[in-house]
Amino acid sequence: MSDRNRPIIDPVTDEQRHKEEALSRQIRDVESATVREMLPQTPTPADLVTVIENASGFAEATTKKYRHPDSPPVACKEGCYWCCYQNVMISAPEAFRIVRFLRNNMEDGIRDDVVGRLRKLDCKTRGSTSSSRAKLRLPCAFLHDGRCMIYPVRPLACAEFTSYNVQDCKRGQRIGFECDSVIHEKARLIAYGAISRGMFDGLREALPTSDNSPLELTAAVVAALDNVDGETEWIHGGDIFSGAHLVAEPTVSPSSR
Repeated sequence: MSDRNRPIIDPVTDEQRHKEEALSRQIRDVESATVREMLPQTPTPADLVTVIENASGFAEATTKKYRHPDSPPVACKEGCYWCCYQNVMISAPEAFRIVRFLRNNMEDGIRDDVVGRLRKLDCKTRGSTSSSRAKLRLPCAFLHDGRCMIYPVRPLACAEFTSYNVQDCKRGQRIGFECDSVIHEKARLIAYGAISRGMFDGLREALPTSDNSPLELTAAVVAALDNVDGETEWIHGGDIFSGAHLVAEPTVSPSSR
């Protein structure tokens, strides 16, 4: 295999690392400021839609801008769904966006089937850490016949996740996706990660009374479905995502190992 067909995984120098960190900080700050500028003092559900759609577009444009010209194509392709067996972090606007897509873009029968799968999966996975979720080996409720049914409005975390090696993803599906177990496309990793963090920063500043903690995809969408006026309630500080937050792995002290 030629060098051009290999992923760029050369060791990163301190200078390169500092440049990447500075770029990430810059992108994050721009996104945070953009969110604050976009949201009026009393935002509406439509304003939340604008925020997440802008963030998605900004992330994709930034990825293209900073992608290395010699970067090979990733292994990801249609019908490849090994990564769809894990917890996914989303924000409240992303959860509302998905619910709006379900209500407006799916036929009743198909939507009912998807919602049924969501509720069953939520009963089995709510409160799971990343490692305990992986052990269940249960696919995302939005995965059907190997395809994502909400692809146009998939979470930023899903849009970011890429891999150069399908075998790494197959292994992750079996035992969980540990840190650094999959090599992501760097430009996409930096862009989407920074913009996601920037969006959370901006939302916390613009909506200080709202719950802007990271949420888990399945539980958050179920919670949003169960609250007809959930967006308005959330904007005004309503606790509609109780129990739907992303659960961190428990810390293990050296003495307990």
